[in-house]
Amino acid sequence: VFMAQKKIKDIMEKPVFIPINATKKQILSIVRKNPRTRVFIVAKGKKFLGDIHEDDLFYMVIPNELYESIGELSFDLEKKFFAKNAKEIMRKHDVSCNEEDDIITASLKLAAAEVNEMPVLNNKGEVVGVVTQGMLLRHLQ
Repeated sequence: VFMAQKKIKDIMEKPVFIPINATKKQILSIVRKNPRTRVFIVAKGKKFLGDIHEDDLFYMVIPNELYESIGELSFDLEKKFFAKNAKEIMRKHDVSCNEEDDIITASLKLAAAEVNEMPVLNNKGEVVGVVTQGMLLRHLQ
């Protein structure tokens, strides 16, 4: 018997928002207040603009004057290193799922994309959650 799939709203995490013009200092403050969050949502109102993974933020917060002592960084990492605000470091993509999607539907959307996580939207198109490959993995039958 095929088991009824859970819905995304049953497994998603609450979104943690970062304003698009947030500075390094403001971003760091939000990150520190949310120690378990790995993916942060950049939105205007509740409309999704992009996301920022904690791995990206790692480069952003290393002081710029230490750049010389790191050695070669790829162009992509260099860009993150010198980012000054959320807009410069966020990843823009249009991959998302609906809170009513089942896990298989959402998994297929993520599998077809080159991102590891995506925002969960309600029927008004507002961000209500975040789902990652890891979360989906734990619930796939």
